[in-house]
Amino acid sequence: MPKPWGPTTTAIHAGKHFNPTRAVTTPIFQTSVFELLENREGAEFAAAIEPPAFYTRWGNPNSSEVEAVLAELEGAERALVTASGMAAFALVFEAFLKAGDHLVAPAAIYLGTEQLIRRWEAQRGLTVTWIQNTLDLDEWAAALRPETRMIWVETPSNPTLALTDLAAVAALGKKHGIRTVADNTFPSPIHTKPLRFGFDLSVASATKYLAGHSDVVAGVIAGSDADVVTCWHLTKVMGPTLDPMAAWLLHRGLKTLALRVRRASDNAQALAQWLLWQPHVARVDYPGLPTHPGHEIAARQMETGFGAMIGFELRAGLRAGQCFCEALEVITRGVSLGGVESLIQHPASMSHLKTAPEVKARLGISDGLLRFSVGIEDQPDLIADLEKGFQAAAEAR
Repeated sequence: MPKPWGPTTTAIHAGKHFNPTRAVTTPIFQTSVFELLENREGAEFAAAIEPPAFYTRWGNPNSSEVEAVLAELEGAERALVTASGMAAFALVFEAFLKAGDHLVAPAAIYLGTEQLIRRWEAQRGLTVTWIQNTLDLDEWAAALRPETRMIWVETPSNPTLALTDLAAVAALGKKHGIRTVADNTFPSPIHTKPLRFGFDLSVASATKYLAGHSDVVAGVIAGSDADVVTCWHLTKVMGPTLDPMAAWLLHRGLKTLALRVRRASDNAQALAQWLLWQPHVARVDYPGLPTHPGHEIAARQMETGFGAMIGFELRAGLRAGQCFCEALEVITRGVSLGGVESLIQHPASMSHLKTAPEVKARLGISDGLLRFSVGIEDQPDLIADLEKGFQAAAEAR
């Protein structure tokens, strides 16, 4: 059972038993292999689950320590770190789906996840039902089939910040014996713990808020001991192992996770309310606004804030969105999210430039949509920078 500690105490002190030294900060065990003190240790480690001092593709003290922290933060029995978020997602698919199975997932979903699903459709005969309105529980229920093996959700979703009622969808999964998986990248366990609502697995790109400094690529799978060990067995043979340096950096980032996420969330709440009053803005998507269609659900299942992601749409469209981003000085143009610095992207001219119009419509990506990952900078500086963007957008018309 997790210790009754707060998230920051947990992030700093959990997993210390994996540090065999007297160093206050665990050293980086930058080694591929560990010395066996006796021959019998070779047989014992070879039969063990994720031994931390045998061979780094199987386990490493840095990985074991950060996994202990992540498991406690998520309220999970066990966690597994991987070389990227997509590696974590692909492992879950490989572990729990087979050819001909049926998957239920939101129609507006992270592009990388959609590409993974499409690959399974094309190569393994996976069938998929795409949920158009994630707030409609009847649509989720109607999508289920006898061959449904997995329900996949994002909440809030990428990029539209749509909400899903986690408890209700988890109950559907349990009723029909279907594994439920939540991509928890956007809220992080500071705001949402999907396992508490009955989900089987919580997965995330640890590259984002968990590491938090735009210097690590990593992923995480958290859930029951049995499910995570199943994924570890695949990691052992497929090799998407997180290297010791990246695991150490991820752990260092986690120590300030709660502080960073709450500060960024406070910034986002204030900026979302400010954006509502800007004449160049047609729409603001943020779960913390009462105008958001999923606000009531967000208030019920998100803790200590509503996250640091904002979507807002410029009235003037494509060229205005391009000029807006190019005029910014404090806010950085970039396609990722979750770092200490604020990042912004214009999907229509950046990540989704070559995406088919009908796909962009399904994903909710309009010509004027901007995806804004709010960082921990000072609010007045962010507002001043956004004002420069609005001025440039106005001049572009």
